[in-house]
Amino acid sequence: MAPLRVNSMKSLKKNILTLLTLSLVGTCMSCNNNKNNSGGESTDLSSVDSLTSASLNDFGTKIPEDLTSTNIIKDKYRNYYEIFVRSFRDSNGDGIGDLQGVIEKLDYLKDLGFNGIWLMPINVSNSYHKYDVKDYYNIDPSYGTMSDLEQLIYECHKRDIKIIIDLVLNHSGRDNPWFNQAVNAHEKELTGQELTSEDLKYKDFYTFFDTREDVPSSINAYYQVSGHDFYYEANFSTNMPEFNLDSEAVKEEFQKIIRFYLDKGIDGFRLDAVTYYYYKAHSKNIEFLSLLNSWIKSINPDAYIVGECWEGGPIIEQYYQSGCDSFFNFTTSVNDPSGSIVNSLNLEGRMVNKYYDGLQSNIEMANGYIPAPFLDNHDMARFTFASRPELSKFKYALLSMMNGATFTYYGDEVGMVGNNPPDENVRIPILWGEENNYGDCSMISGVNAYSYPHGSVSSQMSDPNSLINFYKKCLLIRNQNPEIARGEIALVTIKRDYDSEKYLFIKKTYDGNTIGIIFNFSPTLNVNVDYKNEGFNQVVGQLTAVNDTYIGLQENGTITLPPMSIAIVK
Repeated sequence: MAPLRVNSMKSLKKNILTLLTLSLVGTCMSCNNNKNNSGGESTDLSSVDSLTSASLNDFGTKIPEDLTSTNIIKDKYRNYYEIFVRSFRDSNGDGIGDLQGVIEKLDYLKDLGFNGIWLMPINVSNSYHKYDVKDYYNIDPSYGTMSDLEQLIYECHKRDIKIIIDLVLNHSGRDNPWFNQAVNAHEKELTGQELTSEDLKYKDFYTFFDTREDVPSSINAYYQVSGHDFYYEANFSTNMPEFNLDSEAVKEEFQKIIRFYLDKGIDGFRLDAVTYYYYKAHSKNIEFLSLLNSWIKSINPDAYIVGECWEGGPIIEQYYQSGCDSFFNFTTSVNDPSGSIVNSLNLEGRMVNKYYDGLQSNIEMANGYIPAPFLDNHDMARFTFASRPELSKFKYALLSMMNGATFTYYGDEVGMVGNNPPDENVRIPILWGEENNYGDCSMISGVNAYSYPHGSVSSQMSDPNSLINFYKKCLLIRNQNPEIARGEIALVTIKRDYDSEKYLFIKKTYDGNTIGIIFNFSPTLNVNVDYKNEGFNQVVGQLTAVNDTYIGLQENGTITLPPMSIAIVK
């Protein structure tokens, strides 16, 4: 492979420092924590194309872009948006987000470029998070009704948006009637009473231990049943008793739940805490996941399944043996400081090789299935920064260039921040900034720190340099180029000099078409790249994280990539 011809430009430190300073000042000026902001919901993304800053730095001739057309393939490689319904959109003024509120914002999500949504638990539950399900066959009244869910499914499909829901099968809520029936039936069996057919169904519905001595060392946590002399497994809290997955009655019930929602039109499931089905017993978990996969696909072969396997790459790779479509790639998240995205930005971008390794391992661990990279979710600190929006942008751009189905946590697109514990801090309401605060949800009890450093959705829509418009462009470029999500990767060159270039040039090939992706990882230095030497003819997309910068064409045919930027070439 012919080597790239790369010429390091002068650092122009004074100009670059000025540029970064103005970038941050401009962003801070556009930030507004006032919830009374108002503005339009949609900004023509082509306005971003008009931003040039020759007065700050000369990047060459600005390359025109197509910011309208897309080439979306209707398969399982989608851009998913995770929604905590409680904090997303309140449609009726009670302060609690609801399914009708999600319906109201489907056009917003589609306009951003998302074509899939994942709803965190929506079933009846007494907790704010609803992972302790009381009734699997009904919607929590605070969120709406089953009719609302049916309408949401219809409205999603009308917009070619797939909808998946959280399926919590490792445990239920302790106040689920099934648990009370199981406790009573198990007590009757222990005391030698005659069991009815209903008792026989429920006596082993949950994982019970008759004495402390019966609790195996492999169990993570257990508690005494209130008012009884036996015990139950509960790995997350006393309020979440674990199902006995060896029970045929449990398996039959799970199949009914799955069919119930697939018949409603749900497009698949996010499987919660799959390593807790049988606590950390990976082979048994994979066997049970294979059963789930077969049940789901027998009803809808096109259903999409993504599992939460909070483990490293080698373990995740094993779980794909179940046949499930995806498992979240936790090595791309901010939870893993040595992960591919976080670590690639260390040492002023000199760890660029970590990102390339991550691109490869993201595909390899999926074992021929669909990778599911993400940056954060409801269980971890948000990845966005209050004071460095350009770094938040570049991290999301790096995610958007990865193979598979990407997942974005609600509110990240407007730079919401939050650390945990407690989990409530990362589940605060999104601010819409509409008239009279319409649609904004109330704050959750238990939050001890929150802020909105980058303002509301509406205020960012009118700012072409905002995070939300950057997200929109990332998703547009991803949708324009199917090779990004699906392509086979080949390395062109990688360079990580101490005081000059930190860049990566790769190719992705899918369905006979090849694109090139060039990344400049440096936070301060430009880089010149001769992309034509590799058989490419034009730049078809560009992402620049620093405000008022662009990828420019030089007289000698090379292109200039400013700090923290990405060029797509064909």
